[in-house]
Amino acid sequence: MAAAETISTAASAEVKAKIDPFAHVVDSHHLEFLPTAKFGIDGLELFGLPLKFMILMTVSAIIVGVSMIWLGAKMRSGEPPRGKLWNLIESLLFFVRDKIARPGVGEHDANTFLPYLTTLFLFIFVMNLIGLIPFLGSPTASIMVTGALAVVSFFVIHISGVKSNGVGGYLKTFIPHIELEGGMVMKVMGFVITFGMAILEYATAFIRAGVLAVRLFANMLAGHTVLFMILFFIALVSDPAYQIPIAKGQDWLYWCVMPFSVALVTALSLLELFIAGLQAFIFTFLTAVFIGLAKHPPH
Repeated sequence: MAAAETISTAASAEVKAKIDPFAHVVDSHHLEFLPTAKFGIDGLELFGLPLKFMILMTVSAIIVGVSMIWLGAKMRSGEPPRGKLWNLIESLLFFVRDKIARPGVGEHDANTFLPYLTTLFLFIFVMNLIGLIPFLGSPTASIMVTGALAVVSFFVIHISGVKSNGVGGYLKTFIPHIELEGGMVMKVMGFVITFGMAILEYATAFIRAGVLAVRLFANMLAGHTVLFMILFFIALVSDPAYQIPIAKGQDWLYWCVMPFSVALVTALSLLELFIAGLQAFIFTFLTAVFIGLAKHPPH
């Protein structure tokens, strides 16, 4: 009898180990399509590194590239936009130009950075949408992915600043101008304040990139984790491996919790559609603002 209980406990522990609330937002060597049918791909690795997110990012890049090539061919024809897909993609491009590039970078330089900003926005947006597909995964919920995007934006921002102001001129833009009237004590104090603020300004150049990465990562991670936990309420009242003590022998709790969990997840999933676009907008808009500040630093 004791042996049977031990086996049952071990089986329950094995089942628990298979359910990971962060599996959807963590890179892995396995890509699932239909878990109930056990349909998926194993062994996705290169030099021991998982390739799940790399594959999803490649798919996102292909979708964006094909969309832009297709839209470019349509627009070159000179025909007015026809069809929902054509109008949707073109409206997204105008949105990036009018609501991100021009307000952030400025009217004069907006068109120069429009290709990068458009690609960045669509790439993040498509990855966010892919993350909403069950069992695939959310690349933008990985700090490695968002960090790589932030590094690319970091170089675009500061290379733009160097091109506009020169290396020396751009470095000087981080040094504030503080003038304190008075004797030697006031001059020394002004130097100390200027030196300290200059260090903070130089640090800010790197902090901004970190903010871009952490903001996108944290929002997507939180959203997907919340969706998982709300659905997990069903297991807490029905699955013997996870059932809470108060739910044991209370089958009616399942019929109370299940509709509530499914309805709430459905509503939050619709909200996640909005957040997918919102987070792509915020990342791209902040990048545009930082580019504008680098090219035209405040005086």
